[in-house]
Amino acid sequence: MKYTIPELTRVEGHGGIEVTLKANQVETVKFNVFEGPRFFESMIKGHYYDKIPDITRRICAICTASHSLASIGAIENAFNVEVTPQTELLRDLLIHGETIESHALHVFMLALPDYLGYPDAISMASEYPDAVKNALELKKTGNMIHTLLSGREVHGMNERVGGFSTIPGEEELEKLRKSLIRVKPVTELAVNLLKGFDPPTYNNSDNLLMALDPGEKFGFLGDYVVTSQGERFHQDEYQKITNETVVKHSYAKHSLFEGKPFMVGSLPRVKINGDKLEGVSRELYQETEELLPANNTISNNLAQAIELVHCIDRSVQDIDVLLSDGLENEGIVDIEIKKNRGINAVEAPRGILYHDYTLNEAGEISKANIITPTAQNAANIEK
Repeated sequence: MKYTIPELTRVEGHGGIEVTLKANQVETVKFNVFEGPRFFESMIKGHYYDKIPDITRRICAICTASHSLASIGAIENAFNVEVTPQTELLRDLLIHGETIESHALHVFMLALPDYLGYPDAISMASEYPDAVKNALELKKTGNMIHTLLSGREVHGMNERVGGFSTIPGEEELEKLRKSLIRVKPVTELAVNLLKGFDPPTYNNSDNLLMALDPGEKFGFLGDYVVTSQGERFHQDEYQKITNETVVKHSYAKHSLFEGKPFMVGSLPRVKINGDKLEGVSRELYQETEELLPANNTISNNLAQAIELVHCIDRSVQDIDVLLSDGLENEGIVDIEIKKNRGINAVEAPRGILYHDYTLNEAGEISKANIITPTAQNAANIEK
C-alpha cells in the first residue's frame, strides 16, 4: 500500500512524501523536494569575486546571512584575507540574528501548533494570544539585527569580502540591545512549552549527528566538523563527509558519510556542543537533556528553542563588547587577488552549509560547489 502527500504544509520550503507499506510495516520512504533547480553553482561562474555573495545569498531568504557569510568566508580563505576583530563580532551578531528569525518562525508558527493540538498558528492564537504576539515580536527583533548590519531584512548587501561597507551607530546598537532583553522571556517560554511533552516513541537508533566545532563557546562559526562518533574533519575535507549523490525522486541531492545518512541542525549542535552553552541556555539544556535523545529527530524543536535563548544572550554580549571597545569605521581591508581555491563552512539555522570556490588570476569564479543542509538531511529524513 502506498500513501502520498503531494505537498507538505508548515515546512520552510516545498516538498512531498511517499510512504510504501508492506504487511503494515514501512518499506520505503521517498522525500521529494520538487522546488526546481536554480543552478547557482553554474550561474556564478565567470563573475568577479565581489559579486558572488550578492548572488548566492539569494539561494535562501530565511538563511540569507548564512549563505552570505559562507560565500564571503570562502573567498577570504582563497585570498588569505584576515579581517578585524570588530568585523568578526559583527558577523557573529549577524548570524545569531538570522537564527533568531528562523527559529522563532519554525518553533512558534510551524511546530508548536502540532504540539498544542491546533491546525495552525492562527488557531493557536485563540488560546495563546500572547505567545503568538510575542513570537512575532521575537522574529521582528531578529529582523532588526539583519536590517541594522546587512542593510535590509532580506538579501542585504552591507557585509562584504574584507569587512562591512558601513557599521551601525552606538545608539542603534543600544536600541537593539533593549529589544533583545525585552524578548528574552519569549525564548524561555518556548522551552517551557516544549519540555512539557515527552518525545514521541518514534526513534532512529543509529542517528549520526554532525556539527561545526565553534571553539570555546557555543556558536555557529568554526573551521572543523565533528561527529557524534568522535571524528573530526577540517572544513577543507568536507567532501569526505558529504559525498553527494543524485536521486531520481527529488531535486535535492543526498549526502552519505561512509555509506550512512546523517543529521545536521539544532539537535546535532546542542548534543555535540551543549557543554559550551552558557548562562540560562546551559541551565535549560541541563534540565531538558533527557528530552533530547540523539536518536529522535523530533527533539530538534526543543533544541531550536534552547538555541533561541542562547542567541539572545550572545547577541547582547556581542553588542556589549562592540560598545565597550568603541566602534570604528574601518572600511574594507586590502584584498590581494590570486588564483586559488577557498572553502568555508557555517552553521545555517538548519545545519552546516558549505561554499567551495575556485578563482582564477582575475578574481573570477571558475568552479563552485555549494552543499546545503537540506542536501545533507534529506537521506536521514527518509531513513
